[in-house]
Amino acid sequence: MPPYCDVYVLSPERSATAAERFLDTFAPQREQSAEDYVFAQFTGQPLLIVKLAREAIQYCESHSAETQSLYFRNLGAGPEHAMLFFTSDGGLVFGLSVVERPDEWFARLKDYVGSDCGYIAFESPPPVTVAEFRALAASVG
Repeated sequence: MPPYCDVYVLSPERSATAAERFLDTFAPQREQSAEDYVFAQFTGQPLLIVKLAREAIQYCESHSAETQSLYFRNLGAGPEHAMLFFTSDGGLVFGLSVVERPDEWFARLKDYVGSDCGYIAFESPPPVTVAEFRALAASVG
């Protein structure tokens, strides 16, 4: 497996519509990487388990403090993976994993989102709060 660069940009809104639009734009042919999604993700006592990414996205939209990381394999041309990260403080981070031209993908993602709040990382997930994300983006940008 080749090494991936991850490009992340903070979404202006946390909604199922924004998440689906992002996925349809950057990975219209995709499959979810997880078999299921557990809520509350890291507590040891699951409150809810859903099988479909769409259900997980809708749950995160309705529960603004819920965190979840969703990964999708891109089956078509473009980035290798598309990712959604729902933060604990009501935010949503869009991510793409790419093998080549991370600067170009970063520029495309920033243009798509209409934001400069983002950064490029090397196989590392983003922070779990918007404040931490903004601080990291500012420190590396």
